[in-house]
Amino acid sequence: MNIIGIVALKLNHSLSHVIHNYWITRINMKYVFKKYELKENEIEKFVDKFRKDKKFKGFNITIPYKEKFLNLCDSVSPRARKIGSVNLIYKKNNLICGDNTDVIGFSKCYKSLKIQRPKSVLLIGAGGAARSVLYYLNDKSIENIDIFASSLKRKQDLSSDFKFRKFVNNTSRLEAKYELIINASSAGMVGSKKLNRNIFKLVKKSKGVIDIVYNPMQTDLLKNANNYKVKNIGGLKMLLEQAKPSFEKWTNKKIKIENKLSKKIVAILT
Repeated sequence: MNIIGIVALKLNHSLSHVIHNYWITRINMKYVFKKYELKENEIEKFVDKFRKDKKFKGFNITIPYKEKFLNLCDSVSPRARKIGSVNLIYKKNNLICGDNTDVIGFSKCYKSLKIQRPKSVLLIGAGGAARSVLYYLNDKSIENIDIFASSLKRKQDLSSDFKFRKFVNNTSRLEAKYELIINASSAGMVGSKKLNRNIFKLVKKSKGVIDIVYNPMQTDLLKNANNYKVKNIGGLKMLLEQAKPSFEKWTNKKIKIENKLSKKIVAILT
């Protein structure tokens, strides 16, 4: 039986098993999906076991190990190297390879929003997900981005890798209007802190809102967007779209994101 899975410190909120087990059933192949909760001092031993096990095809990585695994790969895609994190691990020619599919997930969200090229962007967050967003926006030559984060400690790292206008930790330094607002932080997620309420005041004047949080499906940020009839999209699409290329890489099978799967996830979250 071939093995695929997900690695993190804690996985009690993960829905990856639901998504990948659905696809395993659809392709009717002998795969099993496993969850691996690891402490940091267990990672290198786990990678060594993965390298030796021919039936272990690959795994996804989530908080807080996306940067840690970057340095444990034999080969890393150029985009993952630029972003500074990997969330997909697979094998090729006996080498451990790393890639970043978060940027693929975000690109699908951005395109599905169907707004004109934004003249100004507010990006909330400065972690791994925010780096994927910045990579995509810069690749599209969008650089007029303001970053809001609770701490300034990541400012230097981001400024050396990406182009943006300013980085602030106080909402009083934000502009009065942004055409696109993106939450790439965990703020607003079940079990996490709430999003700064001053951000909500900016929604009314925006043309689009993207929130990568998928639990709850209707975050306070998305509720505000709906109240003001501003185009918006939540994190479920990104969750599914980043999982799809991972599954295809491990199994060498093309799959579709079907409405039945989306409804299955929605039923769990509501």
